[in-house]
Amino acid sequence: MYMIMHLFREKYLSDILMALTEAGIEDTIVLGGEAIGHKLVFDVPLFASFRDSYGAQRDYGKVIMGVADKDQVDFIIEELKHAGIDLKEKDIAKIYLIPLEEVF
Repeated sequence: MYMIMHLFREKYLSDILMALTEAGIEDTIVLGGEAIGHKLVFDVPLFASFRDSYGAQRDYGKVIMGVADKDQVDFIIEELKHAGIDLKEKDIAKIYLIPLEEVF
């Protein structure tokens, strides 16, 4: 399976990278980016008037991608829970698993 993780809170990046390594998912790529709301409010003049109401919206984003199976992802989620990080409760990240038929 191919794993795509969207991380919304930067302070958890090192914990997540450590959990990935412990699960044996080391061949990953980490990409940085901005959420579309942040990009619109700060880079598109038409939306500049919304800056004051933007507040605590997500502006940080990392995308972590690599090959992983469901057991490895379950291991990551459990390891993070033991460290006090519950991905589901705190809206810290979303993990998508996409089936792979072939890898060339």
